[in-house]
Amino acid sequence: MKFIREKYAFLYQKIKQSCADYRVTVIAVELFTLYALVGQFWDDLDLEYTSRVTDFLFEDWAILAFLALFILAAMFVESLFPYERKHRNVKIARIFGFVIGVATAAFFTWGVRLEDAEQLFHLSGDIVAEWCERFVVGYVLLLMLAIVYVCHRRSGVGFIEYILHVLVNWAITTVIYSVLLFGVMLIILIIDLLFLSRNSSLYGYAAILVSGVYYAPACIMALNDLSNEISDRISIVVVKYVLSVMTICALAIVYLYLLKILIMREVPSNEIFRIVAGLFCIGMPIWILDYFYRDDTKFMHFLQKLPYGLIPLIPMQTYAVCVRIYHNGMTPIRYLGVCMIIFEVIMLFVWYFWKEKLERVLLILGAIIIVAVFIPGSNMFRVSNEWQRAILVNYHSKVTNLLGKLTQEEYDRLEGAYKYLKRDPQMKELVETFDIYDADFARRIATMGIEGADLVQTQHHSIHCCQMVGDLDISGYSEFAMLNQDEAYDKRGDSRLPVDFSAFRFYKRGSGEQDTIVVDLSEFADRCIDYEKEYPNAGQTECSEVMKPYTEIVIDEDKVLYLNHFQISYNEGMKDGEDFFELTSVNISGMLLSR
Repeated sequence: MKFIREKYAFLYQKIKQSCADYRVTVIAVELFTLYALVGQFWDDLDLEYTSRVTDFLFEDWAILAFLALFILAAMFVESLFPYERKHRNVKIARIFGFVIGVATAAFFTWGVRLEDAEQLFHLSGDIVAEWCERFVVGYVLLLMLAIVYVCHRRSGVGFIEYILHVLVNWAITTVIYSVLLFGVMLIILIIDLLFLSRNSSLYGYAAILVSGVYYAPACIMALNDLSNEISDRISIVVVKYVLSVMTICALAIVYLYLLKILIMREVPSNEIFRIVAGLFCIGMPIWILDYFYRDDTKFMHFLQKLPYGLIPLIPMQTYAVCVRIYHNGMTPIRYLGVCMIIFEVIMLFVWYFWKEKLERVLLILGAIIIVAVFIPGSNMFRVSNEWQRAILVNYHSKVTNLLGKLTQEEYDRLEGAYKYLKRDPQMKELVETFDIYDADFARRIATMGIEGADLVQTQHHSIHCCQMVGDLDISGYSEFAMLNQDEAYDKRGDSRLPVDFSAFRFYKRGSGEQDTIVVDLSEFADRCIDYEKEYPNAGQTECSEVMKPYTEIVIDEDKVLYLNHFQISYNEGMKDGEDFFELTSVNISGMLLSR
């Protein structure tokens, strides 16, 4: 019992110290946890009708995103300006940092939710939202690097030793978290089985509470805790012999593949870049950590030479990336691939000349992120857009100016550039100008005999209205029958009956298909399709309510049909420059009243 009390007291002191060092950050984490609990509770209520305010508060991710961004900013500020420094200027700088963190988090959260119709500085909302989505990724990565760098500088130990401390702390924290979560879940399971009939939502609440109250503050504490022993036998065995041997095996497999393509004179697989990049990201840190446990054994001398074994793989990576860029142009992923190769070269250079200054790698990573995300003209988005723009304009002009036929490879580049640029709101005007689905352009492409060049551009739509008929006034009618659609509409291939809403075929339920009734549903179908186009996010309940007044269809003076179920799926768009519409499925039924 004494041992357990000591461990609990030690853990309590660590958490208390973490709360003292990161007061605002921990408060923000707990607010995040509380809000997540309230949101989970709101979801469990499953209310049918809610207001716009409650939808924003409990069903929108905006507040969670704001809190997450502010947590990172607050953590950086409190790492850079610790509370033990009592100088007035430090206090002012800390407060100013919190204000900037709040403003930045609010701007990004607001910006990514802008819609097309909104304007900001004469820019449409979708363009601003696109920029915010891009910049927020770089902002988060820079904050994470800055937090690690500042915490390392405060630690007063070497970078390798500091990273080992952090990894050991996170490992211990994760083990304790897993045991704690398992114990809590076990207790809830017993309560659930005995008292709540296995319908409890307590599991979700428990996971949120344990994560927010213990795990998140403990992970924050792990960045500054140097008390754990990192030179014990377990750490040495795991790092030197388990992880290192596994990465050596992976490197050996990659070298065997390199030997194979040299002997067979094959082109390297596109996957080789990802494999080597992953090996570098995993293997290099492990071999760097081995340097902390270095000794005079032959095995350790061998481990210290392993980073240089990555040098021959860099030309193979470069070749794989350049081939993809040559054939399909630059994209943000390929841009990052080039950055990764540059980083690998710099990393090996730093490892060779400045082993004791490896924290400079964080500064290099930060510079790469700034160039790749923020610098106008050279960031990965602008470079990719200009590259793809050149491909689209050149090949489109070749077709429209009758400068010759496109090859299969040129057509694939053209189509790929068009689809890439169409996703970017900033390229909307360009895509409209060089539209490869234009009728005249599509017809010219169709005459070139290019395989797969059918230029089909469709969107899938689905409409579902059901239970639209309530109380029926049957006075004056002598017969009532349920109608199902002709089963031939459900068949596949050539035996399937083409759907014609102007002459839709029903049969009376229970009579087989002998008693067939043909009804004109075109007006109702057009109304549903028009409503779905105007309100694409409308749900089943909303569509059913809107269409209820139009379910009565007069067949003749003696018969009236009431549609009760109307469900269709269709594809609509362009094909070879012409309008394209195709029904993929129908499921329609109703009630027939006869005099």
